[in-house]
Amino acid sequence: MTLTQHLCAVVLLSLVASCNTITYTPRSKKNIQKEKPSPVLLDKIISFREEFNSWPFSREEMIAKGGSYRSAFDGFHYLQVRFKVIDNNTMTFYFSEHRRDVQNLKETQKIDLNSYGGEVKFYKEKETFIWKIKMY
Repeated sequence: MTLTQHLCAVVLLSLVASCNTITYTPRSKKNIQKEKPSPVLLDKIISFREEFNSWPFSREEMIAKGGSYRSAFDGFHYLQVRFKVIDNNTMTFYFSEHRRDVQNLKETQKIDLNSYGGEVKFYKEKETFIWKIKMY
């Protein structure tokens, strides 16, 4: 066997072995759209920024500021969030570990390469804060 054939055999063997721990679930555009964070939550993040003149640094900080901020997270399906403040007018909100993906991992013991997650970029355009979602 040549070096290329050995390398192909190793790659093929790795792929077969990884099938025991990795899976890929196809996601339709409709399903991805349904799993995006609520516009109500994203607007509440902007409200937080406008009310307190700073971005929230964590979910806990935001929830601690009152019931309207707490209720904005109702129906939010992600267990992990991270707020990355760039400056007073720019922030990125990351979300991952969808509850359904976590439950699937517990049941199958397989990591889904196509799990739900994404980021929301907040920035100021003219005098208005806006956001854009990107799902992974």
